[in-house]
Amino acid sequence: MTHGETHEHIRDQEAELAAAAEAGQDGAYRAYATFLGKSGRMDQALSWWAKAAEHGDADAARTLAICHKDRWEFAEAERWYRSAADRDGGCAFGLATLLKESGDPDGAQEWYARGAALGHVQSLTNGTVLKAARHGAFAEAQAQLDEAAELGDRKAASARQVIENIVDDLELWEERLARAEADGDAEAAFEALSPLRDPEYAGMFTYYPSTIRAAEALYARAAAVGSHQALVEQAILVARDSDRIEEARALAVRAHELGYSGAAYVLGVWAFERGDQRTAEHWFETAAAAPDGHDYARFYLGLIGIMQRRLDEAERWLRLTGDTEDENDQYGGLPKMFVEQLEEIAAIRADPARLPDPELAARLPGLRAAAESGGAEECFAYADALDRLYRLPDAADWYRKTGTPRGLLELGRMLQDCQADETLLVPYFEPAAEAGDAGAAYSIAGIHTHAKNERAAGIWTLKAAELGHARAAWGVGWTSEERGGDPQFAERWYVRAAEGGLARPAFLAGRSMVRWGRYAEAERWLVKAWENDIPEAAYHLGRALRRLGRTAEAEQWLRRAVERSGDFDPPRGPLERRVDPRPELAELLVEAERDEEAAPLVADILAEYPGHLAGHRLVGRLARRRGDLATAEQHFAQIEERDSDPGTRMSLREIRELLAQVTHEH
Repeated sequence: MTHGETHEHIRDQEAELAAAAEAGQDGAYRAYATFLGKSGRMDQALSWWAKAAEHGDADAARTLAICHKDRWEFAEAERWYRSAADRDGGCAFGLATLLKESGDPDGAQEWYARGAALGHVQSLTNGTVLKAARHGAFAEAQAQLDEAAELGDRKAASARQVIENIVDDLELWEERLARAEADGDAEAAFEALSPLRDPEYAGMFTYYPSTIRAAEALYARAAAVGSHQALVEQAILVARDSDRIEEARALAVRAHELGYSGAAYVLGVWAFERGDQRTAEHWFETAAAAPDGHDYARFYLGLIGIMQRRLDEAERWLRLTGDTEDENDQYGGLPKMFVEQLEEIAAIRADPARLPDPELAARLPGLRAAAESGGAEECFAYADALDRLYRLPDAADWYRKTGTPRGLLELGRMLQDCQADETLLVPYFEPAAEAGDAGAAYSIAGIHTHAKNERAAGIWTLKAAELGHARAAWGVGWTSEERGGDPQFAERWYVRAAEGGLARPAFLAGRSMVRWGRYAEAERWLVKAWENDIPEAAYHLGRALRRLGRTAEAEQWLRRAVERSGDFDPPRGPLERRVDPRPELAELLVEAERDEEAAPLVADILAEYPGHLAGHRLVGRLARRRGDLATAEQHFAQIEERDSDPGTRMSLREIRELLAQVTHEH
């Protein structure tokens, strides 16, 4: 069978599957959808998966939901999960997980329970863990996880162990605290809970938030014994819930009023994270002025001073911490982080471009007068000037006064530069993004990416891409390709990114088109990639042109690829091999019967990769052409051992028939 006949066979198979699907034969929708998916045509496959699902195929419904989820089309994913979730445990599990990721734990709990009732053991495990995470009830959870483990879910046993460890730890802390309470020892009460401050337990609070309430109660008891530090630790736990920040502040203020200087520092950090530098500065100064002089409060005061270009003040705060008398140490034994900020101050002083512009400062009174009597644009102009003059708290006030998406967006970006907690800044970016600002949407995606919120990051990256952000389009395509199974979706977004001027997505789009046989479309993007110094583009362009019958051009590009192959991207994983353009060039030369040019190239390939199938095939063809049938048989036989290619088997059979004829003649 020739290469062409192989493709003809595939076309016949497709036609047969399509006819069966069109006729509605039993199982044909799924079979045709599977074929199309494996052929890289997910867009077409989705419609046939939908037909299968509409005819009661729960596996098809689940496949559709996963495909749409991978495209960040969550409403469609939920619709298909729901279509079969009441009768299929896998769909119930998928729906519950989707709802959990979307912030609907009650819905997730319901569908995990329904999945478990349908016999889906992973639903039992996940539902149990979710319930324990939200509500505690650890004894009940341990029993249910034992059941899930007996049913064969390996994750259930590890989850049970985690919960058992949590229960043991809570009981131990309770016992230690009870002894300190009995003695009325505030210091011992606080120390009894010291493991709770270990970073090791941050994950416990994240994944089992019900433990936060238990830890809060323990700290409240320690505070009742007289530990003001415990009151602050309780406040820090409360502050993990953004809806309870005022409650957390009240606890910290109470600790401050009771005389604990660390409370002022914590209050300063919270204000700093929210971009409120005025309030942050007040609390940091309070902490720094305490008898024990809080070093980190001084560091933050130095940082705020640098941000606002109050450099003398910043330097004074930063230098208050040194404790060495070494005359050769210009920084007085300061910690590295303090030294780095002092070096930053020196760099700013040496660069006029990083200092407030005197001309802009002179215009400030006029800009203020215009803002006070004008509208949003005048407020924005004044806020922008304050921002560029590093008068950041005042700039924040006036950005808010604009009341416009643009003003809030610039406020968000300014606070980002001021190292505020990004997750708290999303509301400043959202109005501009909702109004169509692609950059704002992409900024939100970045914030969620840094926060490891994959779902939110995906939604906003897709939105930014739809609004025309080239890098977002690249990200959508790349993420889809990394997940696998949806090359059409990925390629569409690579093209959008390439149309936005990015070279790397142009290469990825062109490579995808070559992979799926759309050679003419690929040429434009691969040329663009080559012109932007992506050398591997030459290889894929050579392949495309060769299949378009433009052999002379293909040879030129493949020779360029061979010359630049050392600059190709390294393999992305241990199972992937670096792209080698030599076999493609050698095959072109063999087909052109330029055997003398092809032979050394093929020899190099086999010398480097003795098991290279294409190399053996080409050596076999060359040997056959020059009449060396024994050598040809040897190489085709090696291929047959490793490869089931029908074309190879046919060649081997033909060679053996020729050898038999030669033997018979002699």
